[in-house]
Amino acid sequence: MDKQILLVNRHWHDINPVDCGREACAPGHSFGPAARFYWLLHYVIQGRGAFTAGGKESPVRAGQMFVIRPFEVSYYEADRREPWEYIWIGFTCGIPLPECLLQEAVVNASRCGSIFSSMLEAENQTDSRELFLCGKVFQLLAALEEKPAGGEDYVEQARTYLEANYMRDVSIGELAGKLNLNRSYFSTLFRKKTGKSPQQYLTDYRMGRACQLMTEHGYSPGKAALSTGYPDIFSFSRMFKKHFGVSPREYSRRQTEKEEFL
Repeated sequence: MDKQILLVNRHWHDINPVDCGREACAPGHSFGPAARFYWLLHYVIQGRGAFTAGGKESPVRAGQMFVIRPFEVSYYEADRREPWEYIWIGFTCGIPLPECLLQEAVVNASRCGSIFSSMLEAENQTDSRELFLCGKVFQLLAALEEKPAGGEDYVEQARTYLEANYMRDVSIGELAGKLNLNRSYFSTLFRKKTGKSPQQYLTDYRMGRACQLMTEHGYSPGKAALSTGYPDIFSFSRMFKKHFGVSPREYSRRQTEKEEFL
């Protein structure tokens, strides 16, 4: 069921709804490149597609929302096998917005699905459609501003995963996917909590374990490399020297000399 709700531009300052609707797109249906003077948020109910803004294309699936900012040129296209169905809300705004809308092109927003669905009830209003939608937009912004339940847990779960799997070929993108988070948003959360990017945290942890294996357990650099997720001694040695300023063998030699001196 496709619908577009007709609205009157009230020119309100804080939140001013100007566009709202729902569409089940045909396979490959696209729009753009185009720009608008208002914020436009699309929440994907089902299916999938791709969204391009700022020269970057991002896949979008059900439960996610893609963000079009004022005067930003964007393009979006429904998947040819699983075309998306979405609800959209467009509005001008004179208040500060949640950080995710300012930074992310695609936002995980499954907790907001019921809010978007209720926006369509504006069609049943006669003289208060815009005011009704204004309230819904405020409700949406409040939900986006609120840290998702378990936000702290996301980072702790990620840290535990990295520390338990540092010896494997770890993909940060796949880890973000396991947490059902956009990679960029996940990295922002992780850095805010730990002061490091997920990749830097993993590298630092690997280097710490490698030092422990060589100095406390007598591992050779080659065995330490294989035990900390590096496929060969060359890539391990290059990262080790970049991290500590000396080769693994030189590091082990200095630690041995230091112990003998003590």
